Amino acid sequence: MKTVKYIFTLFIIWRVCLFFVAFSSNYLIPQFGARFPYYNTALEPTGLPNWIWGFGNFDGVHYLRLAQEGYIAKFSQSFFPVYPLLIKFFNFLPKDPAIDTRTFVDPSYFYTGLILSNLFFLGFLVFFYKLLKLDYSEKIARLSLILVLVFPTSFYFGSIYTESLFLMLAAASVYYFRTKKYILAGILAAVASATRIVGIFIPVIFLIEMFMNRKNIKVKELASQAVGLLLAPLGLIVYMYYLNRNFGDFLLFLNSQPGFGAGRSSQAYILLPQVIFRYIKMFLTVKFNGKSRFSSFLECSFGIYFYSDPLILVSSLFQKNQTELSMV
Repeated sequence: MKTVKYIFTLFIIWRVCLFFVAFSSNYLIPQFGARFPYYNTALEPTGLPNWIWGFGNFDGVHYLRLAQEGYIAKFSQSFFPVYPLLIKFFNFLPKDPAIDTRTFVDPSYFYTGLILSNLFFLGFLVFFYKLLKLDYSEKIARLSLILVLVFPTSFYFGSIYTESLFLMLAAASVYYFRTKKYILAGILAAVASATRIVGIFIPVIFLIEMFMNRKNIKVKELASQAVGLLLAPLGLIVYMYYLNRNFGDFLLFLNSQPGFGAGRSSQAYILLPQVIFRYIKMFLTVKFNGKSRFSSFLECSFGIYFYSDPLILVSSLFQKNQTELSMV
C-alpha cells in the first residue's frame, strides 16, 4: 500500500508540474502560431484553455480523428490502431449534438484520450517498479521512477499519444514473462505490436530471458514460452492483414509515412555523424538573438543527455537483465 501511495503521489506531482509549465508557457513563449493541422477542428471545440488542449496537439489530433471516424483520411494508416480503438471503446461521455462530426471531433474524445493516457502512464509506473524490484533494491526502483518522470520528454506520457500505452504494455509483458506467465506476456506483447511498430522487438527480450535461464527450463515451461513468443507479433500481423484486406497494401503503415514528412530527406539513409555535424554547423554559423541562443544551448544539452544513453547501455550490457530494462 505504501508503494502504491508513493507512485500515485509522484504521478500527481508530475502531472501538476506539467500543467503549470504549460500554463506558464503562455507568458514565456510567443503566441501560438497554429502551425499544425486540425487543432481548430479537434482541440479548440473542447472549450478548454490551450495549456490543457495542447496535450492533444500534433499526432494527438490524428488519434482523435481515428477514434471518431476510423481510417478514412489519406495516410492515416501510419497510425497504429489500438490506442484510438481504446479511446473509442471507453468514450462513455455524452456527445455534443451541436457538433458537426463531418468536420469537427466531438470534445468527449479529447477528454477520454487524455484520461486514458494518464491512466496508462500510471499503469506503466506500477509495472516498471515491479519489474525493477525483481533485480534491484527499493531505493533503486524508486529513484528510477523519479528519473523517468523528470526526463525532458516525459510530457509525451501525459499527452494524447501512444507512448504511455505502449510502455505500460511493454513493461507488463516483460514482467509477466519473467514471472513465468508466458501466455499473458505474449498477449500483452501482441497488443503492444499493434500499438507501435517497435512492439515487434519485445520478443527479443523474451528470447534473451529464455537464453539466460536456459539451464532451468523444463519441457512444459518451454512449450508455454514458445506459445508466448508466437503470440507476440500477432498484433502487427492482424493489422497488416486488415490493411491489405481494406486498402490492398500489407505495408501501408510504412508507405504512408512520406505523407507526414518522414521521407523528406533526399538521402535514403542519414547517419548519426551527419546529424551531429549539421547541428554543430548550425550552432556555429547561425546569428543568434537572446531567445534563439538559449534554445540552441537547451537543444545541445538535450542532445548530450540523449546520446549518453547508449554509453550507459554498453557499460552495463553484461549485467543481469539490463537489456530488458533498456529496451522497455
